[in-house]
Amino acid sequence: MTNKIEKNLKFWGHNCFSIESNKTLLITDPWFSKSGAFFGSWFQYPKNHNLQDDILNLINIYDDVNIFISHEHQDHYDKRFLSKVRKDATILIPSYKDKFFKNDCSSLNLKVIEIKDTEKVYLNKHFWVKPYISHIGINHDSALLIATDEFNFFNQNDCKIFDRLKEINEKIDYYSVQFSGATWHPSNFILSSKRKKEISSEKVANKLNSVLRGVSELKPKYFLPAAGPAIFPYLEDNLSYGIDNIFIHQNYLNDYLKNNSINNTLYLEPGAYLDDNRIKPIEPPSCLKQIEEYKKDTIDIWQQLDITFDRSLLEKSIIERLERIQDIDIINAPVLIFNFANKFDNKDYLNKNKIFIDLSNKKILTSFEYNLPFEEIMAEKKYFALMHSDERWQNVYLSLRAKVLREPDIFNNDLNMFLFSDVENIRENFILTHNISNERVEIKNKNGEIFEINRYCPHNGADLCNAEINSDNYLICPRHGWKFDLNNKGVDKLSKTSINSRKLS
Repeated sequence: MTNKIEKNLKFWGHNCFSIESNKTLLITDPWFSKSGAFFGSWFQYPKNHNLQDDILNLINIYDDVNIFISHEHQDHYDKRFLSKVRKDATILIPSYKDKFFKNDCSSLNLKVIEIKDTEKVYLNKHFWVKPYISHIGINHDSALLIATDEFNFFNQNDCKIFDRLKEINEKIDYYSVQFSGATWHPSNFILSSKRKKEISSEKVANKLNSVLRGVSELKPKYFLPAAGPAIFPYLEDNLSYGIDNIFIHQNYLNDYLKNNSINNTLYLEPGAYLDDNRIKPIEPPSCLKQIEEYKKDTIDIWQQLDITFDRSLLEKSIIERLERIQDIDIINAPVLIFNFANKFDNKDYLNKNKIFIDLSNKKILTSFEYNLPFEEIMAEKKYFALMHSDERWQNVYLSLRAKVLREPDIFNNDLNMFLFSDVENIRENFILTHNISNERVEIKNKNGEIFEINRYCPHNGADLCNAEINSDNYLICPRHGWKFDLNNKGVDKLSKTSINSRKLS
C-alpha cells in the first residue's frame, strides 16, 4: 500500500460517490434520508444523515453538476434530497422501456436526460460516463462506467449484469458492487430456523461468488464494496446484525475475500475520500444498544402513517391488474392470499379477513381450501391500505413488514411480476418476461461433456453462454445464482423452471 488519497473520488454512504474532474461534478445515487427507505424500514449503514449539508455545499461550488440515478428504488432515488438540489443541476438516468422512472424524475423540476445502454456521454472533454442497463419485466437497474483523465470507475451498485462484464474493454481502477442481500426471502417467510439459515447461507454464497467473479473479471486496482449493507432499526433486531440472514456486513465479506486471495479491498466510511489505507472492514451493530443509538435523529415513518384500509378498494386494485393481463397465459401459479388478519389460519377458508387471488384464471375466489399451492401474505391492515393508495406495490413489499407462508416454498415468476409491477406496466412486464428468447447454445462442463441449453435465463434473461458450471454439473446463473441441473433437463432446484438441457456428447 502506498497510502495514496484520491482527492477526486469521495464516498458519501450507501451507493453515493462524488467524482470531480475539470470543474465538473458527478454524484451517484445520493441517499441521505433520516426516514430511511420503503416506509422507514431500510436505513443507511453507517449513518450518513449528517453529511447532507456537506454534499449540498459541494454541489453549490460547481457550475456543472450532474447526478446519476441508477434506478428508482428509494435507497438510490432519494426524492427529498433531490428536492433540495439547485434547479440547474442535471439528472442523468438510464433509458428504460418503462417510463415510470423518467416521468417521476421529471416531477422534481430538474433537467432530466435519459442515456441509452452503452451510450457514451461526455460531461466535458476529459470526463465521460456510459451506462450498462438491465431491463426485463420487473427487473431493471443499471451500472455506470465513469471515466476521467485520472481513473476509470465501474459502479455496478445493485445491478446484477455479471454476464455482461466481458463487454467492458477499459482498464478499471476502481470497482464497486453490492455484496449484501436485498430481498424478503427468506427473512420474511415462515420457515424453520434451520431452513432459513440454509437458504440464507446459499444466497449469501451465490452473492459473494458473483462479487468474486466480478473482481476476477475486471481486475480493478481496488474493490470498493458499497450499495449496502442496510440496517433495519424499526424491524426485528436480528436483521441488522447480519447473522444467519442475507443482510451480511463487511466483516463477513472481508473474511470471504481474504480466503479467496483478494487483498485489494478498501472499506470507506461515509464522508471519506478514497484512501488506500482503509483496509479494515466496518463492524456491524452487535447489540440492541447500538441499534437504539442509531435511531436517534431518525424518523419512524411507519408509525406516522395514517391511512384507512378499505377491502373494496383493494379488490378493485387487484381486479384492475387481472384485467390488464386477462389474455396472457399463466399456468399453475399458486393461489395468492392477502391476509389482513395478520395471522395464519387455514381452517377458515372463507375468512372475511382474506382475499384469495387465482392468477391462472384471473379472478378473485370466494373460498380456498388450502389443497393447492399457495402464497399467503400476512400483514396489518395499514400494509394493505398502502396497496390501494397511490403507493407502488413494490415499495410496499420492500418494506419487509409482512410475513409470508409459501407452500411449497418454490419461487413463481408470474406471481412475483403480479406483486411487483405497477398497474400501468404489468402487461408489458408479463409479455417481455414470457417472450425471453428461446435461442439454443452449446456449453461444455468441466468433464468435457457438451450440453445444449436455452441461452437466456427464464428469470431475468441473463446470458448463460459463459456461465459457471460447478463440479456437481449445475449451471449457475451469473445474475441471481439460480442453479440449473444439467443432469435433470436443466431444472432449477428452487424455482423448478428449466433451461431445457440436453446432453449431446
